Amino acid sequence: FNITEMIRFNTKVLKVSQRGEKWEVSTQEVEEDGKTLRGEKQTIVCRFLAVATGHHAKPSYPTFPGEDTFKGDIIHSVLYKDPLLNDCVGKRVLLVGIGNSSVDAAVDCATVGRCKSVYISSRSGAWIIPNYIFGFPTDLYACRAFFMMPWKLGSYILEMVIKVCCGNPKRWGLYPKMRALQTQPTVSPTLIHHIQRKNIKIVPNITRIEGDTVHFVNGESAPFDKIIYCTGYKIDIPYLSEEIRLKAIDESSNDLLLYKNVFSPSIGPTVGFIGFVQPASGGVITMSETQARWFSQVCKGSVQVPPKHLMEQDIRTEKLSHAGRWYQSARHTIQRDPILYNDEISSLFGAKPSLLKNPLLAWRLMFSSGGAAQWRLQGPGQWSGAAEEVAKVPITDMMDWAAKIGIVLFAIFAYYIYYIVVCCFSGC
Repeated sequence: FNITEMIRFNTKVLKVSQRGEKWEVSTQEVEEDGKTLRGEKQTIVCRFLAVATGHHAKPSYPTFPGEDTFKGDIIHSVLYKDPLLNDCVGKRVLLVGIGNSSVDAAVDCATVGRCKSVYISSRSGAWIIPNYIFGFPTDLYACRAFFMMPWKLGSYILEMVIKVCCGNPKRWGLYPKMRALQTQPTVSPTLIHHIQRKNIKIVPNITRIEGDTVHFVNGESAPFDKIIYCTGYKIDIPYLSEEIRLKAIDESSNDLLLYKNVFSPSIGPTVGFIGFVQPASGGVITMSETQARWFSQVCKGSVQVPPKHLMEQDIRTEKLSHAGRWYQSARHTIQRDPILYNDEISSLFGAKPSLLKNPLLAWRLMFSSGGAAQWRLQGPGQWSGAAEEVAKVPITDMMDWAAKIGIVLFAIFAYYIYYIVVCCFSGC
């Protein structure tokens, strides 16, 4: 595709503004440091614009009373590399937040860094999920059959599995305030191991900081040399003009004002926001790809987006549904289940996997995660090798046997109902 010939490397986007039905993108070259500007400003004029700089853009920093008195270093996890480069070796380290970045850094400090003490402070707790469950990667359990269940039932099943594998999270001081499927999973095969051996300690939220001493809401306190804020990011698109930005982002709540996380009803289909979605499992790549394919079909005129009032209505409906499903925090404003989201978006341009059109893959499409190739089985951008790739994705033993047992139980129930009906009409 000669992609590299179409990319302008070492170029910073300064401003994006709308001029009639066209978009003006102001750019300028930068030095290798990515910051120092050089040369003259240039302007690119285009009919369609894809904003694909992602939502993990601006580090989010909490504030605590007495923070300015802390004698050690305070950094955000975006700057964390390893205990050696960040001068954590042998130090007393506190990590704030209990997402994947925090857990990975904590385990790193407790092992590679040989830190004197490692604490994780969390205000909402967490369900810690191992990388592998019953011998299969955890991501493989996310499948259409699982998502067909009411999410509370699915949460109950997942919570029982976690307790079987790792024990009750309350036992390790984790105290999750939400159900397992109400948040993005925190995945770690070793955190519980280090909590058990007292290499890592879980504490609640911070009340105040006094010098090198940090106080927590449960009355405990401890001295630290370094604090790492693993508190996520805010959506930030500074190069968009304020008029456009206010039509796409609710900066007060870190939320989007977009139809299916891609199109702004107030702007129209000439600009698509790609990658502004948070996967509840797996990664964002398949979701971004599906968004990009949808946007490309809109650009070609092959697909139309709904009228403005219908898009706004859909956004309101989704927000109500979202509020009932996800734990309410800035972290979950754009949370989506990848398989359900990809199915929904791909159905808008004819690429949703069809069980009827792919009967040999039907069982796998229902009870395995399917992989990225499943949305290439049909529609625009169809790939001849997609079926072979989908067939390579394993079905977990748990899902396979649960499905087979479910079918047998359903058959027995159906036969019982049939027998009763026949007896009623025959008078037996």
